[in-house]
Amino acid sequence: MKQFLVIKGGVVFLRQHITYLSKALMLFMGCVASFFVSATDISNSVTQGSRHDNGGYFEIGGNVLGTNQFDVRQTDHKDIEPLLLISGVYQYKGLFVEMVHLSQDGINLGYNFWNSEHWSLDFLAANISSTWYRSDNVDLSKLNQAQRNAHLMSDDSYYIGAGLRATRYWDDNYVFQFRAVSDYKENLGLQSTARLGKSWLVRNWNLYALGSVIYSSSKLTRNIYGVTSEEATDQFYQYKPSSAFSYGLEVGAAYPISQDVVFRSTYRIVSFSDEIADSPFSRADYSSLFNVSISYVF
Repeated sequence: MKQFLVIKGGVVFLRQHITYLSKALMLFMGCVASFFVSATDISNSVTQGSRHDNGGYFEIGGNVLGTNQFDVRQTDHKDIEPLLLISGVYQYKGLFVEMVHLSQDGINLGYNFWNSEHWSLDFLAANISSTWYRSDNVDLSKLNQAQRNAHLMSDDSYYIGAGLRATRYWDDNYVFQFRAVSDYKENLGLQSTARLGKSWLVRNWNLYALGSVIYSSSKLTRNIYGVTSEEATDQFYQYKPSSAFSYGLEVGAAYPISQDVVFRSTYRIVSFSDEIADSPFSRADYSSLFNVSISYVF
């Protein structure tokens, strides 16, 4: 999936009264988010511990994003492009909505139903990520090769899944998070992610590192990266992948320019499993992202 299989999502909740350094850190880490358990949640837990308070945040700004083209279906891809930054998270009595800029886990709606000293459990009612989807209501026998190529290039769509998310936090700046979701919009398949994150405060700079393991079921990889014998063409050969494990690393830094303005820089790389990299749709065996942004926090 566009960023979905590269891995995307998370919950960030801010306390109503915090110092501007803490606020900048949490918002920065929130925007970093990376399929399944998000960097957002990890970063928030690292800086604030358990999430019991009602409230949230909203921010707007601009950023410059650099990425590689890893799939032929990214027809509108640009190596470097400016983007509008819009991000926000809100929680009320356990219910939450997450729309974190550049999240690895997309948009999330859910309910935080259990907390202990070290653990937090969430039900994700809707995890929404962009993807490609080929309609089943097409008679492929009536299409010539050029028409099948156009069919295989797919339409933009959404992965909408539900599942569970568990977070374990300790030592103030370490967080582990696991998440599993299954698509119920088009029944595309299951994806899960395990992430481990750590943050540091160096003078006024907030630094972090996040490692990820991303699992995609065989049903999911076949729906996104596979090609059936009926669909196959000279350009897109028949391909039937199995389940896949991919691995990601993300590092970043944030600096509070003022009480409400935050500078951020993020680098992320995901190494794809051979099951994804060998697909006729793939142009690279990795996905990379570098982002620089300035935003105003409300």
